[in-house]
Amino acid sequence: MSDPWGLEGATVAITGASTGIGAALTDAFLDSGAIVLGISRSPDKHPTTSPNYRTYAADLSVRSETEALIDTLKADHERIDVLINNAGHALRAPSVDYPMDDWDRLIELNLTAPFLLSRGLAPPMLQRGAGKVIFTASLWSFLGGRSVPAYTVTKSGIAGMIRALSNEWAPQGVQVNGIAPGYIDTDLTRPAINDPEIGPAFLSRIPAGRWGEPRDVAGAALFLASHHSDYITGTIVPVDGGWLAH
Repeated sequence: MSDPWGLEGATVAITGASTGIGAALTDAFLDSGAIVLGISRSPDKHPTTSPNYRTYAADLSVRSETEALIDTLKADHERIDVLINNAGHALRAPSVDYPMDDWDRLIELNLTAPFLLSRGLAPPMLQRGAGKVIFTASLWSFLGGRSVPAYTVTKSGIAGMIRALSNEWAPQGVQVNGIAPGYIDTDLTRPAINDPEIGPAFLSRIPAGRWGEPRDVAGAALFLASHHSDYITGTIVPVDGGWLAH
């Protein structure tokens, strides 16, 4: 079977596409034969030379840039089959000292931009009765965390957004789901992984006995983007080595 995922020729928009989990998503979808619209502040950071990789630069923490991106994507592409809202960031500080500028920026980047992109790009999917919207959620969609109030609030909001959009769009053939990565070895999590106290403590809670790799998340994304998941909607798939079950 040459196209097991049924994604050859599909157009897949990925935010945060150039590094970390996003880079692994980009590689996986390019390998599947999809056309990838790579969206990030510096999309050219991704080293691929594939002719199927199209780049769009935007800072999704800036409302005007998100709105301009949506207009550009709609003008450039009559059909987008899959939207993956992956871009996000975390900033750590105690709640009583949390800078409100950082709070506002993370709300915009992690929560508002995914909503704007989803509602902006969904109408053609709804009209043709087919499409996939996938969110990168988090363990903190289920847990409280510590000293990451904005991140926890936004990722909890993403969990609610997945359910809300799924309830609206499932009758029209559009599936909305999420992936909750555990401790994946990326630039975002490496400070905790490498911390001599925090790292071993976290690792001891992972039944799989290892840190996740970005490609672990990519496998779940391929499944949720494919026709194999057409009867799955409104759910979040943990890719966490068993962390939540521990």
